[in-house]
Amino acid sequence: MASHSDAPAHPWIDGHVDLAYIALGGRDITQRPAPSEPRCVSLPAMRAGRVRLILATIFVERGPEGRGRPWGYEGDVPDTAREPALRQLEWYEQLERSGQARIIRTRSDLDAVMHAGLDAPLGLVLLMEGADPIRDPDDVAFWHARGVRAIGLTWALGSRWAGGNATGGPLAAGAEDVIRAIDALGIVHDASHLSDESFEGLMSTTRARVIASHSNARALLRAPAPPARPDRHLTDRQMRIIAARGGVIGLNLYGKFLASGRESTLADAIAHVQRMASVAGRATCVLGSDFDGGFGPDQVPAGIRGPDQLDALTGALASCGWSPAERESFAWRAWHDLLRDALPRA
Repeated sequence: MASHSDAPAHPWIDGHVDLAYIALGGRDITQRPAPSEPRCVSLPAMRAGRVRLILATIFVERGPEGRGRPWGYEGDVPDTAREPALRQLEWYEQLERSGQARIIRTRSDLDAVMHAGLDAPLGLVLLMEGADPIRDPDDVAFWHARGVRAIGLTWALGSRWAGGNATGGPLAAGAEDVIRAIDALGIVHDASHLSDESFEGLMSTTRARVIASHSNARALLRAPAPPARPDRHLTDRQMRIIAARGGVIGLNLYGKFLASGRESTLADAIAHVQRMASVAGRATCVLGSDFDGGFGPDQVPAGIRGPDQLDALTGALASCGWSPAERESFAWRAWHDLLRDALPRA
């Protein structure tokens, strides 16, 4: 791999991109956005930035804000959440059939994607963000068979299985059985968006690895005023637990998750990485940009406003004394090694 003084040659793995959410919201991800379009992500921009693989979300949202949207559902009836999740899954499958992406289901799929050229299809590891589409523990096998390889039990507003960072609350009745079904299939748990109570419940139920695909350091952000909850980001203790489980923590690039009450900067993003590294070790730090997850490029620090500008992060880490191997770990290798260990061989 190239040194910092050369043009970077390493690939990128981004641990959280709401690709179906963007596309089903009416954006053409096959074309670069126009200068006036509030969007970061496109397939050409990812190719230009050497992004070879993303954890691509299946995101569902309950309540009035999601009403009428391709990802929205209402009520607690399981099938109301299943429908938008299937719609997004089928969109990813169509993207694969078109030759523009490859869903990574096995270790050999991962190897093929990471050894392919930059013009090869984008690798997708499917991440269910909010587990309301899972009807019961037996239903986990259906989603695994269709390619889901990571699951977060909830989004911010909570789910039938867990309290969310905006609502609080412990694991719900039956959640332990869902967690055990996830473990039995080797699916990776995602702790981002869990309330503190549900984080503790997950960790006491599973012995498996846990990631936080797109969460920052709580200590660097001002605590929200009541009744808002601080659970969206990780405490130092939570970071240490994730590291001890062999997990990773993905840097979220949303400006409000980097700095409180002011415009965020590249230095703020690096400060969060450095905090994570000081607490959990540099090998635990990865990228989980959350690009276009309800925000546009004007809400991301200048200089890293799209996947074609990610090298600014490793350039800044080099200035902080990170070695070439440590920068490559942040950019792709830590994600790659975790996924390769977690994925089924065939």
